[in-house]
Amino acid sequence: MKKMKFTFKKDVPEGPYNSFEMGSTDIKLKKKVVGHISERRPDYQWTISFAVKKEKTKQKPAPFKWIKLIHPFESEKRARKFCQDHADEIINKYDLYSFED
Repeated sequence: MKKMKFTFKKDVPEGPYNSFEMGSTDIKLKKKVVGHISERRPDYQWTISFAVKKEKTKQKPAPFKWIKLIHPFESEKRARKFCQDHADEIINKYDLYSFED
């Protein structure tokens, strides 16, 4: 069985207040956004959140909620590695909601 993998896209803050915006990275599955990694201040740790369907359905768009993994990471790189190392577990455990472009 082929192992599923997440891909990532860094969001670069723009505009006059970009220095005040926290960093974030989209988590993608099959080129669709399913979650994000975001910087948490004041401790400058990174958290992982996924969009999960509220109930099993093929309806589009489906009602969804955000879930945040409890464990914060000391860097974005470590958060990405966690997502990759546990991709199959996450995909099998949660019915991920994907955002249309």
